[in-house]
Amino acid sequence: MNKRSVIYARVSTDEQTKGYSLNTQVDACKQYAADCGYVLLMTFSEDYSGATIDRPQLNALRDFAAQEPIDVIIVYDIDRLARKSVYQALIEEEFLRLGVTVEYVIGQYDNSDEGRLQKQIRASIAEYEKAKILERSKRGKRGKAQSGFVIVGSRPPYGYKTITEPHKSWLEVDEEEAQIVVNVFNWYLRGDGDSGPMSMNAIAKKLTEMRVITRGDKHGHIYKKYEPGSWAPEMIRHILKNETYTGTWHYGKTKVIDDGKVRPARPKCGFGKQVPRSRDEWVGVPVPVIIDKETFNLAQARMKFNLAQADRHLKHEYLLARRLRCAKCGFTYQGRARKKNTYYYCKATERRPIKRCDMPMFRGRDVDDAVWAWLVNIIQHPEYIVAGLQDRQEEQGRSNQALTARLELIEGHIAENEKQLNKLLDLYLSGDFERDMLSERRARLEENIGNLRKEQAEISSFLEQLVLSDAQVEDIRLFCETIKDVLDTATFEQKRQVLEMLDVRGTLAIEDNERVIYVKCLVTPQQRLSLLTTSPSSSTGAIATMTCASLPTVPSR
Repeated sequence: MNKRSVIYARVSTDEQTKGYSLNTQVDACKQYAADCGYVLLMTFSEDYSGATIDRPQLNALRDFAAQEPIDVIIVYDIDRLARKSVYQALIEEEFLRLGVTVEYVIGQYDNSDEGRLQKQIRASIAEYEKAKILERSKRGKRGKAQSGFVIVGSRPPYGYKTITEPHKSWLEVDEEEAQIVVNVFNWYLRGDGDSGPMSMNAIAKKLTEMRVITRGDKHGHIYKKYEPGSWAPEMIRHILKNETYTGTWHYGKTKVIDDGKVRPARPKCGFGKQVPRSRDEWVGVPVPVIIDKETFNLAQARMKFNLAQADRHLKHEYLLARRLRCAKCGFTYQGRARKKNTYYYCKATERRPIKRCDMPMFRGRDVDDAVWAWLVNIIQHPEYIVAGLQDRQEEQGRSNQALTARLELIEGHIAENEKQLNKLLDLYLSGDFERDMLSERRARLEENIGNLRKEQAEISSFLEQLVLSDAQVEDIRLFCETIKDVLDTATFEQKRQVLEMLDVRGTLAIEDNERVIYVKCLVTPQQRLSLLTTSPSSSTGAIATMTCASLPTVPSR
């Protein structure tokens, strides 16, 4: 019976021009499968760095291998699977546990001591090459900036256009866009002649009404949410805060640091936390001036003043702030006061020039009262809380089986490397090997152990954040027991504490001409609560007609 196979191909942006194109890899892998007589089931390919073990298509391949019977994963070369020798070994062993072997088109490695040694050497070379690529890339970009050239690719700041020659580029003023930039600053600080200083929202609305073409309208590679000529307040803020217009473009304003946290796989986003650099580390590049520094500083002062005043305008305490979303478009609802002692939940996009969703606002007191009454009903039944939390623990444990298995692999590799490290001491004492050879081997083993322990810490931290411990379950149960007798007189802070501890979330919707909210928390599946029965076009309504659809059911075992 012919073996069942899949292909995994990978490139990162800096490798596209080095003969590593995805098409080249896939074609070579297909030829390899044909020569070996394998049945090809699927191809997984991605543009993602090999310096991380979590990648979108690699994760999809893991899921596929866990669900479908396959025998072989075909990879073009060993550095296409991973750029770290530790990760390459972990990935191979992870698939081997599923009964799947990894074969490489470039380089055949026997399942012997010699074959494994060759593979380890090739993986170490790939890791070294990756480190050199990163170092050369950073040094080259910084050198270009220090020579007076910008690194903006195909997305220069709005108001400029990029002029390029081989290995260098600089900015020139785009007269049409630059006039819009000047108008934005003038309108924000002095108004348009018909009124005083305008808000960012008012400027966005004016530009939208004028149908001024945006950068995204001109270039197809820029993602656009709205139709041509649509401006958003965020675009205006970005223009007002861009210091480049005063005559200096800066390189190196941020850097990525390793903060020990695990983040979802996202291409082109680095593998750590992005933080600002000290200003004395920036590299300034002179560019044409569009806005004088005095005007720019006045705009920054006004934005700072407006931000300081924003908190003073909060007249209500919004119980479900940052916990509500629209069922139709997915945008967040936020609290807003409309009249004395009256507040509503409105979408953050409610005041934008272009509206993509016709969902109305919801009376805040109706929503808060309905959700709190539903939550009180749950808290007054401790058996539901305990059963729900235990069920969640079991569900999380099942969903994290792959990560737990990977953690076991890592622990096994750590033990094996430490065992080899201990053997080196015996070899050194015996005098059978040269000291330099042993020192090199020791450094490599210690580096492997360090990388493995880092990966172990990241996965362990990630699992701890996801899984509720027994102590957390007990804390939640005791808190609910403590507060259930004073629920009717609970303060706003106590209510918010309950919502945060039980992670209450809501989705607002209109169904059968009725306002409803779908609400869920840690201890119960989603429930549908009815808020009022008036027309969806109305902004007001009666008090909620039903505060809780039913008691939460005990999760089945």
